[in-house]
Amino acid sequence: MMDAHEGSASAGATYRHAGQVLLACAGMLALAACASSGGGASKFDVDAFLRAPDSALQEVVGNPAFLSATRVPANECAVMLQSASTGVLEDLPPSSNARGASWLLHPTDKPGQVWLVVSEAGGERTCHGPLPADAMKTLADRARG
Repeated sequence: MMDAHEGSASAGATYRHAGQVLLACAGMLALAACASSGGGASKFDVDAFLRAPDSALQEVVGNPAFLSATRVPANECAVMLQSASTGVLEDLPPSSNARGASWLLHPTDKPGQVWLVVSEAGGERTCHGPLPADAMKTLADRARG
């Protein structure tokens, strides 16, 4: 026969073991989520890239991995750019890459976010975002000198 102390110790060990297994499974799921981004390619850390102390605006505008990770479909971009109530476009300093002009679109309803609008060499405009407004402002200010 078990006394009260043996039963609670056994139950406590069982609960601890179950908790450890649950924690281990949660950790594996978190690692799997970080490691995959759909097609097996590594996920681009947009926030870290924009906030790095040595990042420059022309790097951002010319970085294919960044542009690919943040690009929105062409129809969504067209709707954003054609709507008068979307927000305000801010000219960005010219960059020395092959792309054309670029702008920041400041949405009227989301002051903490901006969209990067990039003019491609063929005249097409692409939209990238949403991006943190404070990080993009820092990059734009740094580019202006």
